Amino acid sequence: MKIHRKLSLLTLIIILFTSKLMAQINAVIYNGTGSSPENKLIALTLAGIVNRDAPRLYLVNVYEAWSYNQTDEMWRDIYTNDGNVNFTQITDINQLIQYFSNDINGAITYDPSLTYANFSGQNFRWQAEVAAMIGGLTNCIPLPSTNETIVVERPDSVWVPDYFHGQEALKVSARLDSSLHPWNNDELTQEQRYFSILEWAIENLLSRTNPHKFYLREITDWAVNQRMFQLNLAGTESLQFASLVNEKAEKIEQVMSYMQASNPNEIFHVYGWMRPEPLVQWISAWGGSFHETLLSNLSWHHVFPVNDDFVYQRPSELSYEDVTIDNKYYVIFIGSEGDAGNWNAGFQSGAWHSAARGNVPLGWGFNLHFFREFPFLGQYYFRTATANDGFIAVTTPLGYAYSDMFPESYLPDAIEKTMWKVQKYNIPTTYAYKHYNGAGVSDFRGITISNNYNFNKLGEFAENTGTELTFLFDPALSTQQVYSQYGGLLFNHVNDNTFYGNVTDLNATAQGIINRLKNKPRPGFLLAGYQRLRQDGTSIGSGNPADITLPRLEQLMDIIKADPEIGDNIEFVTPEKFTWLLKKRILEASVQYSNQGATFSTFINAFGELAVNISATQGKKLDIQIYDLTGRLLIEKSNLASTHQTTHKISLAGLPHGMYIILVFDGQFQTFKKIVF
Repeated sequence: MKIHRKLSLLTLIIILFTSKLMAQINAVIYNGTGSSPENKLIALTLAGIVNRDAPRLYLVNVYEAWSYNQTDEMWRDIYTNDGNVNFTQITDINQLIQYFSNDINGAITYDPSLTYANFSGQNFRWQAEVAAMIGGLTNCIPLPSTNETIVVERPDSVWVPDYFHGQEALKVSARLDSSLHPWNNDELTQEQRYFSILEWAIENLLSRTNPHKFYLREITDWAVNQRMFQLNLAGTESLQFASLVNEKAEKIEQVMSYMQASNPNEIFHVYGWMRPEPLVQWISAWGGSFHETLLSNLSWHHVFPVNDDFVYQRPSELSYEDVTIDNKYYVIFIGSEGDAGNWNAGFQSGAWHSAARGNVPLGWGFNLHFFREFPFLGQYYFRTATANDGFIAVTTPLGYAYSDMFPESYLPDAIEKTMWKVQKYNIPTTYAYKHYNGAGVSDFRGITISNNYNFNKLGEFAENTGTELTFLFDPALSTQQVYSQYGGLLFNHVNDNTFYGNVTDLNATAQGIINRLKNKPRPGFLLAGYQRLRQDGTSIGSGNPADITLPRLEQLMDIIKADPEIGDNIEFVTPEKFTWLLKKRILEASVQYSNQGATFSTFINAFGELAVNISATQGKKLDIQIYDLTGRLLIEKSNLASTHQTTHKISLAGLPHGMYIILVFDGQFQTFKKIVF
């Protein structure tokens, strides 16, 4: 590990030195602190437009990740020091518009007084968001019709080109506030008016928007930059997916139908946020991968120049041959929210900048799609990681998606793209979860949404994409157990206070982990916590009991290692090391048994008993033992009589369904095989 640290430091020095030799990039930074929502929307739209070919406009405090309010400022400093950017600051919106006047074709005007909310706590200017979408297609800014101070052309109409299919340009109104439009009928409710303009947009604009991706929820510079269709629809409840009414769902499905028709059997991407969250499964069933991106500056991250020959290596990277298994308990903690863009772009809620980072092994969750789309962001994490900063994909290497939900015809494309990411970033471990459906299994618009994975499909996808280990949260499997019968290797943890568990009392948490380890044989494996990481100094209490800072995590590990009974036998590890240790343990548990001696076959009889048919030397005494895949002895039958053909019946009551190793010993030789029931 010391060698890895030295190599990492040397590599970092070289890269930083090289970056200083790069040509300086001159760009504008707009500070939106104190700006009106209307002006912030102009800045977002403008950033999306001008950042298509080069990083030209960076935003501060316009639409910052809620989880870490220094996200914009920290990236600003990194781009200044590491990216060699020279920023010119502008705080006046009119000055910003004039600076980029050659890039703007005018304004799309709208009525700023019109708002709509899908659920309590949300309130957005629906006409303004459509104006921003049209602005992204026409290089215009959204402008309140009441604004008389901003100097910009205000045409009556604009031409919408087709950048994707080669259709003729379409002429549309540039004055969404005009009383001639049906959505401005004040006898309609705000919802009816918003639905009216969406229906018009679907009919007229959808076919001219990006056929590979669309945006769901509040519009951002990324949606504008990629010329996405954008609609802000959601259910009233965060988990009850039936709260997304049919009229809203139909509009989303119209957009997904466009994606399917434009690129048959090719995974498309949805950005924004899905509410209710379980409907991410619904999107996957249509062939989509979801990405939570309620934040700004993604257009900047996407286009910033990087070294195309960058080798994605990190100090925590290991191979199977690098690890040696000892008689220990191997324990892992995983930092969650890897499916959330504001954690990926927001330095894992600031935890990445912790003074304690590197002190303890940890698995940092990432959406690998972010590494692909925003390469400077990904390369930054690889450059600055330590040997204790392990990387893991959440929930799939493809993004926040469900491989067991993809249509069958989409699997080849999903497998190819996932395999590319696994190999490119050398992150062979994934954390997957599927829950939130309190009903267990339900139907939503013809799609079956389950609280559990289809394990055969999940394992097959992992095996086909080179995913070596999938950590899993699924109530259909036993906790802290490894499963290999489904294809890819699965390690489940569930209902044992290790998934967003309460860590407010570190001593109580430590004792719970110690108690679980005491009941396991060594070598043993434990996922001790899938927690949400936060920046140093974050107050942890009843309002956020599952949050943990790195100093508190280090303190928790110290308490566990200080246990007088088993503390010396505990080793905390990264996902990389956990993966190879577990695979090595499974292999060693198998090869320790000789393949000579008695031969036997097995079957489960009508009474649920394991029937063992044995061919052995007559008169010998047989021992039959059943182990789980960690090598723990579960059942033992000794001194059994044998004839040339013998059948012994063993009750399997109390054992969960899964894969086991059965060993038969005849006093001289031992034979083993794996069984599944």
